[in-house]
Amino acid sequence: MKYAYRRMSVLLVDSTSVAVDAMEGHLEGLQFHRIWSAKTADEAMQLLRERPVDLVVTNWKLQPITGLQLLEMIRHDSKLRPLPVVVLRNPKDKHIEEKADELGATALAELPVKPANLLDVVEQVLAPQIDEKEEEFLRQMDLARGAVRTGDLDQAEKAYRAALAVKVDEEAQVGLGKVLKKLGDWEGAEQSYVAALRANPYSLRAFLGLASVYQSCGRLEDALKVLAGAVNAAKKVKEGGSVQAVLFFYMGEIELQLKRLQQALGLFDKAVQQTPDDAQLQGRIGDSLAGEGFLAESEAYYQRALEIDPELAHVYNRLGIAYRRQQKFDMAINLYNKALHFHPRDEHLLYNVARCYWEMDEWQQATELLTRALEINPQFAEAQQLLEACLQKLGVRPAPGGKGALPGDASRIELDRKA
Repeated sequence: MKYAYRRMSVLLVDSTSVAVDAMEGHLEGLQFHRIWSAKTADEAMQLLRERPVDLVVTNWKLQPITGLQLLEMIRHDSKLRPLPVVVLRNPKDKHIEEKADELGATALAELPVKPANLLDVVEQVLAPQIDEKEEEFLRQMDLARGAVRTGDLDQAEKAYRAALAVKVDEEAQVGLGKVLKKLGDWEGAEQSYVAALRANPYSLRAFLGLASVYQSCGRLEDALKVLAGAVNAAKKVKEGGSVQAVLFFYMGEIELQLKRLQQALGLFDKAVQQTPDDAQLQGRIGDSLAGEGFLAESEAYYQRALEIDPELAHVYNRLGIAYRRQQKFDMAINLYNKALHFHPRDEHLLYNVARCYWEMDEWQQATELLTRALEINPQFAEAQQLLEACLQKLGVRPAPGGKGALPGDASRIELDRKA
């Protein structure tokens, strides 16, 4: 086999599924983009009119319309007329061979089907349609993707560059940019993403890749400019609101990194306007704000997320953490309890409620919750540590060395895990 036919599709027509399955197995090595099948001529014609096909292989013995009649129908259809058709026939049926030639069969293959014979015929028929440069490009792209999957970044870079030596291509440039970024070659990654944008000025993948390079290098203002360009590109190609929402969200995160809260909030609001019913987006914005210490601002987004989807336990958890850090313990406990209604056996939620009670000096309640958490997960080290501290406070266990110290300084444990 000289080539793989990754961008071609073939239609196999035979009245028996066994025969079709056998032919599909014989042709598997040619790597067709898609192999279609049909049991009758009518079914085959319907498929040919609905889907792009590059080759038809049909048994001449079909019922009620024969494979030769199917060939005739194809040749009488102006759109389908150039389509290569291989007719399967027994070599003893000389009249079938003559009739197939008369009707315009591209080639004949033997029945019963022999794998080597079928492969030879198919490759001979499709040879005129092969673009050798395209095949080499696809081969190098396959090598590059395989190397990425196995973590061989040097080989991936080599293959992507070999593909680009054959032709300029957006996908190859983006792939090379990702590899170079992982290798720490910021300048090379930047050049690759810029080249991808030259190949396709509306490539959102290239915009996002370039922005990520600038962000990794600390060039946050440049990243913002690139993302603004991505927003304009998304509008021009009429991408849905969800795409623009993601872009505005990323821009908001960068503004937070630049400590420009009001600009960030404006961008987050633009993101929400694009997909107002996306509870996950609201929660992510809340996480971003809370992560940068803007706890009060995060509350509004967390609350909206819960209004949209009251069962998002992790949002209850995050908002509860925000309240707890502001010492709004009653509000935090109320939220945690709502989350526990949906997820009663979540040990991390139980731990976080216990944290509130610990900070309120209500050690008995904390002890009960931590005991429940450890019944669910006996290996929960943080819960065990805080439980020991609570028991010491309650006088159930002596402090190590008799000096009243808390093991591991449990009062400072921070376990703000998502539920």
